[in-house]
Amino acid sequence: MRGFLKYEAVVAMERNAALTAVADALGAAGGWIVDHMLFSDVMATVRFALPGDRTGLFETALADAGLTVEPAMGEPAAGTAGAEEVNGAITLTFARGTGDLRRDVPAFS
Repeated sequence: MRGFLKYEAVVAMERNAALTAVADALGAAGGWIVDHMLFSDVMATVRFALPGDRTGLFETALADAGLTVEPAMGEPAAGTAGAEEVNGAITLTFARGTGDLRRDVPAFS
């Protein structure tokens, strides 16, 4: 049975910088992004896959980037050994989010 990791963080950094930090941390740990959801500029959820023996490396890379995450919930199942793939999700809540990502669109005719 595959394990599932769930991380949560409230971040004060800029949204794009935080998402880039997550992507870089996953890449450094040998993982990849499976899917993502953006909830305006208030919250983002990134689903990922990662070798099971690299979760510590992922957490360290997040901390080095300034993302303090809550301890992983749903640690990999006891039957998962070594580099078996684990799935997970990280939810980022942006402390400075306004809930509005409007962009000015110039008029055209």
